[in-house]
Amino acid sequence: MAQSTDPRPDTVRDVTGEHESRAAVVLAGVAGELASKDPEAVVDPTDFPIMVGIHAARGGITGGQNVSRLALRTVGAVPAGVSREEFAVQVAQGAQALGYDWSADDNRRVIPTIPAPRREQRAEVSR
Repeated sequence: MAQSTDPRPDTVRDVTGEHESRAAVVLAGVAGELASKDPEAVVDPTDFPIMVGIHAARGGITGGQNVSRLALRTVGAVPAGVSREEFAVQVAQGAQALGYDWSADDNRRVIPTIPAPRREQRAEVSR
């Protein structure tokens, strides 16, 4: 039986700036997924918290409970009958409110770099 002194499950505790920036990254990832995968489909209200949790876990984010709760609280409830694309805008606005810098994302590398010795280094080794 729950006691009045038990923490509420939706309460965010000891939020730091790091939690906010991580929640912003999570929301940006969720917004991108909502907008790019089946954008005309209607959002199921239970899908959003699951997506937030998956993105937080995928990124290896520490303090995941606070990050997830902060992200969910920032965006608010999923409106009834909203499309994934429309809801992506609301989620992106939440990410921006937490300080996500969309312009920095524009400059990221699209093709990942695989670490390997340079040709000059390989030539020296074979000599």
